[in-house]
Amino acid sequence: MMKILALSPRPVWPMHDGATVATVRCLSGLAAAGAEVTLLSMRTEKHPLKDLSGTKQSHQYLSNYNEITVSTRISPPAMLINLLFSDKPYDLTRFRSKTFSSTLASILNGSDFDLIHCEGLVFALYLDEIRKHTGAPVILRAHNLEHKIRKMMAEAESSPFRKAYLLNLFRRLLKLEKQAALRFDAVVPISKADSQWFSAVAPEKPLFVSMTGTDEVEYIPEPETGSLRVGFIGSMDWQPNAEGINWFIESVWPLVLEKVPGVTLHVAGRGLRHPDGILSAGKDIFCEGEPDDARTFIASNHVMISPLFTGSGIRIKIIEAMSTGRPVVATTVAVAGLIAENGRELTVADDAGSFSDALVKYLANPELRYTSGHAATELVRREYDNRTLTAQLLEFYEGLTRGS
Repeated sequence: MMKILALSPRPVWPMHDGATVATVRCLSGLAAAGAEVTLLSMRTEKHPLKDLSGTKQSHQYLSNYNEITVSTRISPPAMLINLLFSDKPYDLTRFRSKTFSSTLASILNGSDFDLIHCEGLVFALYLDEIRKHTGAPVILRAHNLEHKIRKMMAEAESSPFRKAYLLNLFRRLLKLEKQAALRFDAVVPISKADSQWFSAVAPEKPLFVSMTGTDEVEYIPEPETGSLRVGFIGSMDWQPNAEGINWFIESVWPLVLEKVPGVTLHVAGRGLRHPDGILSAGKDIFCEGEPDDARTFIASNHVMISPLFTGSGIRIKIIEAMSTGRPVVATTVAVAGLIAENGRELTVADDAGSFSDALVKYLANPELRYTSGHAATELVRREYDNRTLTAQLLEFYEGLTRGS
């Protein structure tokens, strides 16, 4: 049995954002495939533990679970010092913690882990100390290309000061990601598009694309409600989500209302009152907060949207929507890395007019929603079965350790 130590900058509960879902699906799948998984995770302000129900159940698949509270609050003085006297990205140095380091050392000392699995670029900053305590292969599972996200954010920024800072952050993240591609023993991107970048930077490095799948695939009948519902789910403390849904509300939603009177928009996720992404509920817009169950929320709508203009990796919430049989209208950025056919399982649109037209077409045609929804569930069942994907990842890991 392979013994894996996983490191995560987020806890496994609650599962209210895509990154947490991606971590849980991967680690639980590895355990189901036969690995013995120990997890050391951080809990930051982004994942406050308000409800203890479900916490024990959430990590039953783990052999051992350790959680360290880490403060990642932005400090203007620390940000300035970092900008002037460091070449490391402040976004990631906020996750450096002496308590986490000492706990990591105590877990590794005298251990016999076969492999160290790191959930994200932040652990490039811990790589040297990891290697002081173990000779096991250390793997980077890359959820995104972080430098790409900051570059896209900089290009969309109107403030010259924020643009300059984001470009500086982009350059630091690019340097660190290049170093990580060369220094980790292997890289596991979650999208083919991201894998092409890592392959170009480190062509000799073992690389395995392991997309995030789902354990539940079932067409759920549409809600029997008097009005048509459009849904969006995403954390508003992630800037691309806030920017995307605000663009939709300002530029697309009025066009939809003109053609489909009575339709309502339902927005769910953490931080709906976040200063950078304030959403005001109105007679046609409902802020639902954090749903207890994402699938239940998704299934309560007729069509889901994903209006993102910044990002990389893979949009897990689109897979979730397709797994319930809900058609999706999304931007090109949102579907990047997904295996899906435009016009079959979902529809891609990048400007307000075409986005509105695609959404109206779904809303006006129940038969189209039905056929698109069933095609989507078939696709997810075929391409995104979590058990299959994680079993393949474990096989890759076993090959690495045999060669180490």
